Amino acid sequence: MGTDQLSPGLVLVADDVLVNLEVLSSTLESAGIEVCIATDGPMVLERLEYETPDLILLDVTMPGMTGFDVCERLKSNPATASIPVIFTTAHAEVSDKLRGFRLGAVDYVTKPFEREELLARVKTQLALRGALTSLARKNAELEREIEERAAAQGALARLKDELERRVAERTDALGRAVAELERAKGSLEGTVERRTRELQRANERFALELAGRQALEEARAALQAQVIAAQAARLAELSTPIIPIDDQILIMPLIGAIDEERAQGLVDAAALGVSARRAAVMILDITGVPQVDARVAETLARAARAVRLLGARVVITGIRPDVARELVALGAEMEGVVTQSTLQGGIAYAMSKTGASPHRAPAHAARG
Repeated sequence: MGTDQLSPGLVLVADDVLVNLEVLSSTLESAGIEVCIATDGPMVLERLEYETPDLILLDVTMPGMTGFDVCERLKSNPATASIPVIFTTAHAEVSDKLRGFRLGAVDYVTKPFEREELLARVKTQLALRGALTSLARKNAELEREIEERAAAQGALARLKDELERRVAERTDALGRAVAELERAKGSLEGTVERRTRELQRANERFALELAGRQALEEARAALQAQVIAAQAARLAELSTPIIPIDDQILIMPLIGAIDEERAQGLVDAAALGVSARRAAVMILDITGVPQVDARVAETLARAARAVRLLGARVVITGIRPDVARELVALGAEMEGVVTQSTLQGGIAYAMSKTGASPHRAPAHAARG
């Protein structure tokens, strides 16, 4: 800051000679600097109890308490130690100057002083004082911002850990449910196979006993047709299982080839599942479908339309790159259907939409 530029601040002028006080005060005030005065050392200490100046011009030779004594008192008090002090005195001995600097003074001006020199020294110290005050304030603000940011980052980390824990728990529960379903499916298939063998042996014995009799042959054929129908119904039920993740999310994992008959059952099962459970999201997982052709694409589109008509969202998972290309080539109508490459991604999206796990980003909707 130049010497001709005003430095805001308050200067306390301490001198026991009234003429000196008037000269110093008028010199500072003519430069636009605010001034307060004290005529002795105790008065300086008294003024500091209710007013904090930005600079003190302190006469050395005052009666009772010298300027050196006052400076020592100021620097020993944490509340006033940071106030810069410039000694003013008619004594120019080096020992006095060294003593003043050792006590903590920032400058030493001898009387009689040059007006411009005094103003330059005062403005320099006021500018330094203002810069230090501004720097301290900015440092305090920066420390507060750092603390607030650290607290926010800590809260974010805790929230992230909690969300990851919940996802892990839901994923583990889903894994157990799928494993239980596989065990139940294996047991049921074994039962169906065993019953089928038993019925086949019974049919063979029945055929041997009733060989040559048309009526009994027709009865055997009817019974066999019923058995086949029952097996088909059981297998159709197994081919379209519905797994509830929670009250609002259902998963229908599709495994194996999808023919026309199974396709209609899939659409019906999806609609019934959503209607019965009043679900908000139905996930159709086609990871286990080996080939996606026109029939599969049409089946997915029909199932999606049926589910959307019931007010639920549709998510198709297991979309591999080759499957995506096939759907585009077949011109499948997937407007409004959300797609995900993995079942885990579909579950995360569904949870984000139902409020169960909001940290997952929503998937992009596929366009027909």
